[in-house]
Amino acid sequence: MFKKLMEGIARVEKYLLAITMSVTLALTFANVVGRFVFNHSLAFADELVIALFVLVSLMGAALCARENDGLIGLSLISSRLTGKKKAIQKLASGLVSILYCIVLTWQGFIRMTSSLQQGEHTFVMHLPRWIFWSFIPLCGLFLILHFIENLSDFIKESKAGEEA
Repeated sequence: MFKKLMEGIARVEKYLLAITMSVTLALTFANVVGRFVFNHSLAFADELVIALFVLVSLMGAALCARENDGLIGLSLISSRLTGKKKAIQKLASGLVSILYCIVLTWQGFIRMTSSLQQGEHTFVMHLPRWIFWSFIPLCGLFLILHFIENLSDFIKESKAGEEA
């Protein structure tokens, strides 16, 4: 059940990433053409591209967290461990990652609600800034879920290996 839910979430993330990357590419291209061909840029493009870049970065990290060793890791120690020590290291690493993502999500939520309460708006587009701050807790939640999924898969594989 959990695995099917996570596959659905990953599918939604992939579609959102494709759309976001396409919009970012189109805006950046239009802005470059506008600057060099027409001597005018799209004022809103820089602001929107930066916000979308945050979304792409965090959501991409969440999808990478879904894969075993998908995120960049320092394997200096872990590559030398075997057996039970490697399993302990993997569990500890997963738990620390989940804890970090909980803090990231919580702090992003605090910043988002603060921005909402203060009525902050972006400088150029005058959109509510909380919309862009919401990317952090949303993607933080995805990161937490994918780290849990990764750890769950690792535990299942470990149990299956012990039974065999």
